[in-house]
Amino acid sequence: MCSRKLKRAAALQNELTGEWNLLRSKNFDKFLSKLGFGSMHRYITALESTTLTISIRENIWTMFTEGSFAIHRTTFEIGKTIEERTIDGRTVKCTWSMGRIRRRLRCVERNEETGVKMTSEMYVKGGLLIHKMKCGGVTATRRYEKLSDSSFRRLSSSFLIPSSSNAQNEICYWIR
Repeated sequence: MCSRKLKRAAALQNELTGEWNLLRSKNFDKFLSKLGFGSMHRYITALESTTLTISIRENIWTMFTEGSFAIHRTTFEIGKTIEERTIDGRTVKCTWSMGRIRRRLRCVERNEETGVKMTSEMYVKGGLLIHKMKCGGVTATRRYEKLSDSSFRRLSSSFLIPSSSNAQNEICYWIR
């Protein structure tokens, strides 16, 4: 990989890693409906305050999403396809990549059973993490603000590193 690509990849990693709090969502309910989420799950998701934690260790990315009712962890390597169980129980195949020109983390997700395809990209703009998602002609956007490094916290830190080399994702539910 050439020096310019390495610098671009390192810059993207630096921008994305850390802990992010959800500020607002746009069109997220319609997007979840296109993915096949039931109305109750969409309702609960709309009520959640979500924290997204992104870490990288030895080229293995870990994304840990913690909401009011569930937590989800996924691990992946850029360019490798993984099979994953989503937070709503669907089994999908995901491939993550980095944008060649613009610094963006991209994901293509396919549900083999239903044929539903979803794409997403994450990038930082104006200090906010922007997460754009598309499915079936519906686009949703979620905006997150970064928590200060000193407040990098708690429970989620124990989930950042996979407990085994085969662990690709974990889902835990609880009631507060």
